[in-house]
Amino acid sequence: MTAQQQPPVVNVYDVDRQLGGADGLLVALDFDGTLAPIEDDPDAPEITRANRRAVERLVDHPDTLVAVVSGRQLADLRPRVGIEGVRYVGNHGLEYTVDGEREVHPEAEARMEDLQAAREEIEARLADMEGVHVEDKAVTLTVHYRRARNVSAEEVMAVVADVVAPIEGLKTGSGKMIVEVKPTVDWHKGAIVEWLSDEVPESWQTVYVGDDTTDEDAFRMLGEDDFGVLVGERSTAADYRVSAQCEVSRFLDWLVSALDGERPTEREDGSR
Repeated sequence: MTAQQQPPVVNVYDVDRQLGGADGLLVALDFDGTLAPIEDDPDAPEITRANRRAVERLVDHPDTLVAVVSGRQLADLRPRVGIEGVRYVGNHGLEYTVDGEREVHPEAEARMEDLQAAREEIEARLADMEGVHVEDKAVTLTVHYRRARNVSAEEVMAVVADVVAPIEGLKTGSGKMIVEVKPTVDWHKGAIVEWLSDEVPESWQTVYVGDDTTDEDAFRMLGEDDFGVLVGERSTAADYRVSAQCEVSRFLDWLVSALDGERPTEREDGSR
């Protein structure tokens, strides 16, 4: 789907109309800002109880494949969710689980030595910028500046870009209060969701829920019968939105009801 202005708030009738007759669903979910609230400390986010219950219900349904697709390193993501039966995808698709085992995109694996050299140089140049932190995620780097003091986002981005520009095979990207360094491989959240869709029956529909700009790649790859939901308020390629992270669990419960053929009642209407 192409980008549009702020989409409408999703309600239970939208879900029932578009997904009520689905043979099955691939449900792909972002983590930070979607299953877990955004926190100033990147080590703090945890999946909410309501979202845990909702995801467990979806995993237990016979006609679903549930994936959590995050920019976090796979080793960090899996214990934060900790639900058996989920397909875990880290580093925007560069790491993923197959039969419970970690796999890495081959082009990303080939760039790990260059990535570590970039990390050392970036850390040295950012050492005097208080509150800026470089997270080593094995196949990518994330430079966090949410807690930075007396330094602008532009200054952090300029330092990272200056280090990365001469290194063939690496590129920079951006997200919410972060700068990323990653392989130039044409692989992202949209590509991995498309790859996952090949694992389910062709008649199944795909649902993607996310809040970050990196989720736009996934929204753009969705087909006409699929269902993209933005968490938040901004221009997006998603079909619908929920206004806040705390509303995600209700939407996920609606998906289970749609799969079970339960018709919505007036009390379930989430329209605004």
